[in-house]
This record gives sequence, structure tokens and C-alpha cells, in this order.
Amino acid sequence: MATNREEQILEWIKQNPLISQNDLAKLAGITRSGVAAHISNLVKKGYIQGKGYVITPPHYFTVIGGVNVDTFGMAKEVITSRSSYPGKIYNRLGGVGRNIAVNLSKLGFKTYLMAAFGDDQNGERFKADSLKNGVDITHSEEVSHEATSSYLYVNQPNGDRIVGIDDMEINRYMSPKYLEQRKQVLNNSQVVIIDSNLPKRTIRWVYSNVTVPIFAKAVGLNKTMNLYDGLNYLDTLVINGIEATVLTKLPVTDKISARKCAAMLLQRGVKNVFIYIDEVGVLYENNTEYYYFDNHEHAAKNTNGAGASATAALGWARVNRDNFKQTAQAGIAALYITTESYEAVNYKMTASVLQARRSKIFNEQA
Repeated sequence: MATNREEQILEWIKQNPLISQNDLAKLAGITRSGVAAHISNLVKKGYIQGKGYVITPPHYFTVIGGVNVDTFGMAKEVITSRSSYPGKIYNRLGGVGRNIAVNLSKLGFKTYLMAAFGDDQNGERFKADSLKNGVDITHSEEVSHEATSSYLYVNQPNGDRIVGIDDMEINRYMSPKYLEQRKQVLNNSQVVIIDSNLPKRTIRWVYSNVTVPIFAKAVGLNKTMNLYDGLNYLDTLVINGIEATVLTKLPVTDKISARKCAAMLLQRGVKNVFIYIDEVGVLYENNTEYYYFDNHEHAAKNTNGAGASATAALGWARVNRDNFKQTAQAGIAALYITTESYEAVNYKMTASVLQARRSKIFNEQA
């Protein structure tokens, strides 16, 4: 019977039969000779017959983005002044890139996540979480003597965020040079998804070198503009109302202003725009069609992770060859599912749950 460590190594080998012992050592946080000993034991126990030589899976997503630990407070009363308020404090794994990847895995897709994380306790937590959720981090980078990024924020009782502080300097290791070494993996993907936590120079490299459809999720006021130079390379852009305002300088508060914003982004070359305005509505638009859904009656527990789930659902719909309307509705259904949980990823999410929720909201056949 395999030990817990052997089972962990075996699972990584199943995810990538060509993984090197050095990469396994980095993932496991042990020496290469230690990995060799575990593999020898797995061979003796009959779990492994030898190094596999298989073709890269023909159908997979690659996500390039952030992973971090979210610490957040949910106030029980509306915050109106600089004071102390009763509430709940949570500590969860997050990061837009990580959240998208976990959602995609839950929707049934093979998913590679390219992210930088530290050789600390939170990095170990991230590795264990990725293994648990079926996200392949073979192409992620564990950075020695660096802390895994973290995000601290406070929400109103309705889920609206008041303020957030991020410590994400480690993302600078996701450089063009780093991605150049993984270019074949990227261009064999069905879709590549990025978030704006990446350095601007890295996003420009993606725009210039990735040949498959690129989806992007904007992240925060200060980093949304990282996506701006090269919007014409984007197949799909997912943004909230505040991020949309940053990109276009147009206040986005309702359907009319959302459509004006989308028109400007489409003129810049984006092929599909998905804008969600908390407690107002959602717009999905391209150069020939648009779909708007009024969702002002939906009560959110937590808006963190909503855009990431919508991005994953739009990718899911693309691969399933859904039409324009169905794709928009998949993104909206994913938003609903995610905001009903205090987690950045609702662990009830599956393809069948998404289909059922889309049918329930829009009275369609599953």
C-alpha cells in the first residue's frame, strides 16, 4: 500500500507522466533523491511500470495568473465610519488565476495553472489544494525565499468590498522568459486565460506569442490597465463596472452606460465583452449581438471570485460550442452560484450544477 507521500507523487505523475524528478521535488518540497526513493517504492509496489511517454492531452485550458491567500472580514452591520464592527473573519486560498483554474477543473476540464508561489506554509497549502482540486501546477514556479502572495479586504454585509490591500510582488517572477519556455504548452491549449495581476511586460508577451483564443479577467483598479495595450488580441474580456470605468473613463452604472463602455472596448478590438455590475446587471456583447440581464434582485453573500467563475463558465460554453445567448447565460449562472458562498470558489460547482442553474434562471431545457 502506498504511503501518503507516495500517493501524492503518484497523482502528480498521473497528471503529467513526463514530469521530471526535479519538478516533482519542487512540488513536494523534498530532494530529488527523496523523490527517486519514493518512485522506486512505487515501482516495487506495482503502482508504476516505468516512465510514460504520452502525447499532451489534446483538450485543456491554461491559466496564467495569481494565487494568494485571502483574509477578509464580512461585516454584520453596514460600515459607515472608521470604527470597529462585528462580523466574521475568513482565511481562504484565492487568487484570480487560481480561482479560474479550480472552477475549470470542477467543470470537468484538464487545466494547467501557471503561477508563482513561495516556499512557505501558504505555498504548501496551495500545492495540496491544487492536488485536491485536480489543477495541474507542473508549470507553476515555486520561488525560494519568497512569500506566497496575500490579499486582505473588508466587505459590507451585502458583499460589496470597501477596501483591499494586496501583497503580490511574487508575480514578477511570471516573466516573458518564464513563459517562453512553456510556449508550446500555451499554444496547444484550447484557450489561454490571463488575469491582470501579471506584469505588463508579461501580458504583452502573451498578446504577441499566444496563437489560441485569449480570455482575460481584469483585477482591481491599479492593475486593470495592464491589459490595455493590446486589447485587440483578446477574444474575451471579463470586467466589473469599476474596472470597466478604469479602462474607458466612462462611469458604468447601468445598462446604457455598460453598452457605451462595451462599444468602446469592441472598437479597440476586443471580440467579446462581459461586464457585470454588482446588484445591477450583466452585459455580454460583441460586434453583432448583445445580451443584458437585470439582476438587481440577487442578494450576494460575497462577490469575491464571481468574475473568475464567470470567466471559467464562458470558457466552458466556448468549448461546448454554445451559442451567443447560451454563453452569456452560462457566465451569469456562474456568478449566481459563486456569490451564494463565502468561498472564492463555490465547491458545489460542477458542469451539471451550472447547466441546471442556467436552466432554472432562464427557464430553458438543460
